[in-house]
Amino acid sequence: MNDVFHDGELAVQALAGERIVAEQNGRNIQNILFKGAAAFLRTQSLLIASTAGKDGKVWCSFLTGEPGFLHVTSETELTIVSRLPESDPLRTHLKANPEIGLLAIDFSRRIRMRINGKGEWDGDRNLTVTADQVYGNCPKYIQKRSLQPNGGYRRTERTAFHSRVLEAKHQEWIGEADTFFVGSVSPEGKMDASHRGGPPGFVTVVDDRTLLFPDYFGNSMFNTLGNIYSNPSTGLLFLDFDGGHSLQLTGRSEIVWDKTEAARFPGAERLVRFEMDDLLHIENNTPIHWEFCEYSPANPL
Repeated sequence: MNDVFHDGELAVQALAGERIVAEQNGRNIQNILFKGAAAFLRTQSLLIASTAGKDGKVWCSFLTGEPGFLHVTSETELTIVSRLPESDPLRTHLKANPEIGLLAIDFSRRIRMRINGKGEWDGDRNLTVTADQVYGNCPKYIQKRSLQPNGGYRRTERTAFHSRVLEAKHQEWIGEADTFFVGSVSPEGKMDASHRGGPPGFVTVVDDRTLLFPDYFGNSMFNTLGNIYSNPSTGLLFLDFDGGHSLQLTGRSEIVWDKTEAARFPGAERLVRFEMDDLLHIENNTPIHWEFCEYSPANPL
């Protein structure tokens, strides 16, 4: 492992022929919350979080709040004030494993920022994160949406549904999605959360436990795929942008390098196959609504 990338990331960069570009982009990774990061975070209302439980299963969650719910208290510390639904796995994960991967994403401005480090949850509404890595990502594949706060920002759980298979309603949800999030973990146990976007239907439901999705050209660092290469444990998160409901899946992923198979997906460099182990569907009591504005111009046609 080098100073920036672990062996899995280096292996995928080499297989993809992107090692030089990755090294250049890797110079943007910092270990402090710089002033630009602090200014961006204080305006945000959505945060994606990736954590793993004692069993090693990775889950991807999300937190919301009025602008200001994310507050940089020092060059290495971020405080988050937000209530989680009772059923969300993040509530218990950090007690056993403090590693956390965060992604702050602004759909309206197509800006996203990763913050990876260690988190401490007080069991109520305060999460403190000590940052190890901080860096921005490009605006590609982010569909422009505008958060409409007239329903509030709070996540208050109405119902929670567990399953080991994707029911028809979940398959329809995923089949129509243009956005989802991926939680992954490095060989050293470091967590990461990333965004995936594309035209509606870019995720294929193979059966009631299997998904297939394209990997498009990105920043060439292959943080997510590098983690999957080394550790298949993965969590996926799909959001209902009309009501703030969430569909969280945990399972295992593998990279599909077959170019013939990838060619079936417009714009795909390669594919990822995800095999689900468990599912958590949380219905929000108070609607959180993001108004759709336009698709990303980077989406493959």
